[in-house]
Amino acid sequence: MMSFVPRIYVDANHQFSKLVNNELYILPLSVSHYLGNVLRLKKGDSVVLFNNEEGEWMCEIEQLSKNKSFLFVKKQIRSPINPVGPTLLFAPLKRDATDLAIRMATELGVKTIQPVQTMRTNSHRIKEERLKIISIEAAEQSERLTIPKIKPIRPLFEICDYWFGDQPLLVALERCQERLIDSKRKLSYNGNEGLLIGPEGGFDEREIKKLLSYQFVVPLSLGNLVLKAETAIVTGLAKLFPYIKA
Repeated sequence: MMSFVPRIYVDANHQFSKLVNNELYILPLSVSHYLGNVLRLKKGDSVVLFNNEEGEWMCEIEQLSKNKSFLFVKKQIRSPINPVGPTLLFAPLKRDATDLAIRMATELGVKTIQPVQTMRTNSHRIKEERLKIISIEAAEQSERLTIPKIKPIRPLFEICDYWFGDQPLLVALERCQERLIDSKRKLSYNGNEGLLIGPEGGFDEREIKKLLSYQFVVPLSLGNLVLKAETAIVTGLAKLFPYIKA
């Protein structure tokens, strides 16, 4: 008996089928290839399919072939949810570090990922489709029901000028301590905050000054040590993690 049950994200806009109880679901060719040729599954094996629009479903392989493959949808495991999670704004890093940041942000329940251009950003281009694939893999592994929305890279202050005024933007600043944090500003987290992590080398002083001019910006100290950007992402998200539903 197969103990491992693969968990596969499928696009809710898949043109051939919908996830419906006791119905057949026609698989996209890429998923069919993965199940049959990579995982070596066969008729009768179990597979879990999920997306946030339709929920999570236990299925059974009915047929895998080059021309057409389909599963029998047995029962719903989880219903769709209204996700609650922060928006992560970060300056793209070197390729491996960016990949790691996307994976960890997905596992920690980030709802939206917004790459930003700063004065010290290492890269001003990202491949959104590639980052989406990484986030899907992380969602499959972590048993997350949703996948984060990955937006095109934009200049930092262009984003700030159109920020949601009622949602705080937490900005990680190295060793900011009492110099920048106003102890009178008590923040009650709700999980929908923004978290801004700067580039390698940190923000330029001019950027810090402008950031602090926005009423919705809340300086966030991550301690006395200087963290790598990907470490700062995890540390900042850990503060919001109890309030996230993804």
